[in-house]
Amino acid sequence: MDAKTVVVNKEGLMGVVINDSFGCCSSNEVPVVYEGSSTFCGTDIRELKIIGPENAQADMKKCGAGEGEECCIFMSIGPEGPMCERFGGLRFTLMARRNSMNAKREPTQLFPNCQL
Repeated sequence: MDAKTVVVNKEGLMGVVINDSFGCCSSNEVPVVYEGSSTFCGTDIRELKIIGPENAQADMKKCGAGEGEECCIFMSIGPEGPMCERFGGLRFTLMARRNSMNAKREPTQLFPNCQL
């Protein structure tokens, strides 16, 4: 299952699949960040229903650019403008550097509820 795929588990919890950067999951599991959490949980793929792609659209104002600690730690700027890296390749790098960043907000709601 691809990263940035929105899924729902058998309990009805919605989440987003991320890359298994640390090799924590077994061959029949994928790492899922469930709504309400900022950490991932290895989840059996047979217990997941695919909802579709996670298409978060970063927005300078809604993500808190220029708002200091209220800025989302996952907002980055790419060649085409603002990008959301919450479930992307920079996820763990941004989380590890959060203490040295002005941005401090680490939302646990899924897009678009994660925005200000």
